[in-house]
Amino acid sequence: MRRFLRNLFLLLFIVAVFAGVGLYIYQGKSDDDTKRYNDNVTRAINTAIWNALYDATRTLEADLVHYRLITVAKSESLVDVALRYHTTVEVLRMANNLLPTVDYGDGGKLIVPEGVNVLNPPRRFTVITAVDGDTLTQFAARYGVTVDILRADNPILAQRGIIHGDLVFIPELL
Repeated sequence: MRRFLRNLFLLLFIVAVFAGVGLYIYQGKSDDDTKRYNDNVTRAINTAIWNALYDATRTLEADLVHYRLITVAKSESLVDVALRYHTTVEVLRMANNLLPTVDYGDGGKLIVPEGVNVLNPPRRFTVITAVDGDTLTQFAARYGVTVDILRADNPILAQRGIIHGDLVFIPELL
């Protein structure tokens, strides 16, 4: 009987140790999951706030001519894109350095000078994402273009200044 109780006690002790280790592991995983969930929620809220601010800013600036960076489907024609954004196929080709034989999108990004029918002087574009402290004057000096052309190609930014995350369209004269 004594041996039985000793073995039973030893078995209960081993089960208790394993249960404690399992609870410790579960609690650690639960804490990690909670932290990850909270981080994801915080990130989603921050993204929603930034998108709302971006949309509100763009709504106020909707009457200004501006350029867009869009994704063009592989089967979408440049003619359709030009019609939708009130520009021409020639402007799309020039702005994106596309060959005259390109008539359809390739599933990639395309710079669209919305409402622009002629790029004078002729130029193509590079898109830069702005960070805190960036100015059009700094970009003009860095990329060797005049501030006037940079302002013409980024009228919204010229009017209100650059906000972190803005897309800045940098012209390269041809």
